[in-house]
Amino acid sequence: MKILVLTLSFGSGHVRAAQAVADELSRQVPASNVLVVDALAESRLLFRACYEWPYWLMLRYAPALWDRFSTARVKHKHEGTAPSWAFRMGCPKVFSTIKIFNPDVIVAAEVAACEIAAIARRLGLTQAPILNVITDYEAEPIWVQPEVAAFTVADENVSAELISWGAPASRILICGIPVDSGFDAAHSSKEVRLRYGITGNTPLVLLMGGGMGPTRMDQVAEQLALSKTPMHIVAIAGKDKRALRRLKRVTVAAPVSLLAVGWTDDVAALMQAARILVTKPGGLTISEAALCSLPVVFFDPIPGAEFVNARRMVDAGAAVVTRGPSETAQAIISFLNDKPSTDVMALRSQAMARPNARKEIAALAIGLLAPAGQVTRRRTA
Repeated sequence: MKILVLTLSFGSGHVRAAQAVADELSRQVPASNVLVVDALAESRLLFRACYEWPYWLMLRYAPALWDRFSTARVKHKHEGTAPSWAFRMGCPKVFSTIKIFNPDVIVAAEVAACEIAAIARRLGLTQAPILNVITDYEAEPIWVQPEVAAFTVADENVSAELISWGAPASRILICGIPVDSGFDAAHSSKEVRLRYGITGNTPLVLLMGGGMGPTRMDQVAEQLALSKTPMHIVAIAGKDKRALRRLKRVTVAAPVSLLAVGWTDDVAALMQAARILVTKPGGLTISEAALCSLPVVFFDPIPGAEFVNARRMVDAGAAVVTRGPSETAQAIISFLNDKPSTDVMALRSQAMARPNARKEIAALAIGLLAPAGQVTRRRTA
């Protein structure tokens, strides 16, 4: 069996979710050939300049403009993020890969990946069924293409959105958002704390938010340093080198300590050891936090999906949304000084967890090869 997992690297969340599904597919069917393709990485420079760069520029310098643009895309039920000819001209390697690889199933882990897969079917490059994996707590009409065989979603709200845009309810699986298998294992909090130089009972505050979007991690860290509240901050900037440089320039003094790191594979262990997670509200990050029973303080949400993601966790009583570094720092300090409240939030966070999402999505992808081709809608706890 050959399975193509198609994504676009708008931030790391879509790519991480795609890789999690790919790894699980390889585990469930060891003899399968699973290929993960990032369409942006394979695209032409001109396509990236016209398709990707305006997105990041709006997020960083004109978020209100992006808000209006994304809202209009849903309100007017846009059929695509770009014309089909733009994908064909801008991503020829991806279409060539689909034709040559000749997959039995295509898993689309980003909305434009869904568009590309649907275009490939219309062009006759593949007859593979398409499985859409939606990795936020909201969707948009573009996901509902006639060529799509099935959808996986985070919760009932996303399912209802898809149905309102014409997706058959029988083709929607409510299973959660897939996360890396590293979150399945229990990590020793003591060992993690020692690895990061945390001694005594000083609480670990995990600060995340690196990426191409706007982030003020360094300003949050500065405010926490001024508080003189005992804590050890581990700040993960991911692949955002500018954010990492700014974090390393932050001056802290006891009882506050700060360790700034770039990309790391230790996120699961750090989340399990942390008292509080401070982050931007990406769908995958929320799912990871829930699996680790972490209360969350959100900051700098991007208009659109991130606002919806944050609202889902706030409504569940597992998080708060803050505006500005000072307000973010005050919320963190308040929670550190009120353990009973954070314990309650941790339980509510845990209640959002869907630990079987990755396995159910892989099983659904494999099931699309069944002769009947039918997908039964299921609800999982």
